[in-house]
Amino acid sequence: MVWIGTSWKMNKTIGESREYARLLSEALAETPLPDAVQPFILPAHTSLAAVRDQLAGAPVLLGAQNAHWAAEGAGTGEVSMRMAADVGAQVVEMGHSERREQFGETDETVARKARAAVDHGLLPLICVGEPGAVRAAGDAERFVTAQVRAALSLLHPDEISQTLIAYEPVWAIGLAGTPATPEQVAPVMGRIAEEARRLGAGAGCRAVLYGGGVNAANAAALLRETPADGLFVGRAAWSVDGLLQLLAIGRQYIETVPVVSSRTS
Repeated sequence: MVWIGTSWKMNKTIGESREYARLLSEALAETPLPDAVQPFILPAHTSLAAVRDQLAGAPVLLGAQNAHWAAEGAGTGEVSMRMAADVGAQVVEMGHSERREQFGETDETVARKARAAVDHGLLPLICVGEPGAVRAAGDAERFVTAQVRAALSLLHPDEISQTLIAYEPVWAIGLAGTPATPEQVAPVMGRIAEEARRLGAGAGCRAVLYGGGVNAANAAALLRETPADGLFVGRAAWSVDGLLQLLAIGRQYIETVPVVSSRTS
């Protein structure tokens, strides 16, 4: 299975989100995807319900970009895993470098969020990735492996198969980032998969995704030439046409590569 999805970050009003979801749902109804291609989208919290309703019946997983580990309480401005599930989320993102840098997210809080997500029947989408200085020092594999180990530390081995891990090197993200080559990211992704298998008693995580400067020009190479089970995309999928183009690349990849990763279900 190949996963192709996007986080909208702090973009799109409810109306814009509803229109995106409507067009996506219509396009997928007209040209269905093979079962082995799994699309997912992560709107802002304000748009989750509207997108959920518009995507009813479409084969698209809905996710939240963040949620707190506590079921309820005095977390002003936060949304709990229980609330995210209640509004229709099936996936919850955690550990993105922007959350770590701007909002103080740590390896410890990522682990607590992963634990809470699994407890509420949600798939944790755990983001890991090294800053440019770590990459320049040749320490990317050790740094990212430590992030993976910490993020999964509160899960039982048999629960690790319920997680998604997105490798997003910080130096490759955003308009100011430098898009990574498959040769740069493949060894780190291999280590992520290896560590997840070790911690999961051989089962590993549900999927290892690559994110960071992904677009229609490099998506095929990233799927072919790395151990990626899919792609976690930013601005290149913020238009429906952009996401559909990437889904078509995922379809072509599935049709030309017969081997399906044992990490997926």
